[in-house]
Amino acid sequence: MVKEINILSPAKINLMLRILGQRKDGYHLLQTYFQMLNWGDEMQFKTIQQDNIIIDGQFNNLSSHDNLIYKAAQLLIPYRTIKTGIRVSVNKLIPQGSGLGGGSSNAGTSLIVLNKMWECHLSTDKLLDLAIKLGADVPVFVLNKSAMATGIGEKLIPYKIRDYYFVLIFPGCSINTAEIFVNKDLQRNQAPLLINDINKPEHWSNTCLKVVLKNHPEVKCTYDIASQFAPILMSGTGSTLFSYFISKAQAIDFIQQCPTDWNTVLCQSKINT
Repeated sequence: MVKEINILSPAKINLMLRILGQRKDGYHLLQTYFQMLNWGDEMQFKTIQQDNIIIDGQFNNLSSHDNLIYKAAQLLIPYRTIKTGIRVSVNKLIPQGSGLGGGSSNAGTSLIVLNKMWECHLSTDKLLDLAIKLGADVPVFVLNKSAMATGIGEKLIPYKIRDYYFVLIFPGCSINTAEIFVNKDLQRNQAPLLINDINKPEHWSNTCLKVVLKNHPEVKCTYDIASQFAPILMSGTGSTLFSYFISKAQAIDFIQQCPTDWNTVLCQSKINT
């Protein structure tokens, strides 16, 4: 029996995000490329004697029962063959509302780890079925590979592009996804890309960027300054901005050109496993 696992709960960035339409239930039909990163939250899972789920971490106004980690664990309880309690400790590095999938990553990572620690013996396909119950972004973190996504984000095709260095820039504000998706200015009738087009950075664009820049001056100010030094993109519905580089030296040079008080992270493509 595995008693402790320490693991990276990776962040993702959307190299591109297109809205192809909208369903009658209000959900948007998307096409996006999830690029997994080698940086994110740090999670520790430890068995405990009492049959309980305890979660430690810096979560904004969330009780443990509202947390996606707790909800992920609850989904696996009917399948466990080892009935131990679990303490999950999270060192939160991914900012909330940053478009990097922090909560979704924690949930997907929890499904993977607890499937192993509780010896649930569930296949990846079964875990993916459970993941969509937690949110549209959770399945890609169960897949744990960069992928092209369609549907509401849950239909995944693993696909690897060349490795890049990425510089993430955090403007210091949180953006509510629902706020962006109800905005009347959001384009909702885009054509999809061919999957091989994601290899070309000229196809990397985010239809939500225009709405965010119009309504969030902190992001626009950061975007305008950073764009003087490199191409700047936005992940998800914001607020994280990022740029990409072939070499680490180029990435460091970009950081040195940015204001010294900016909150930035240098990371790389996560190796597909």
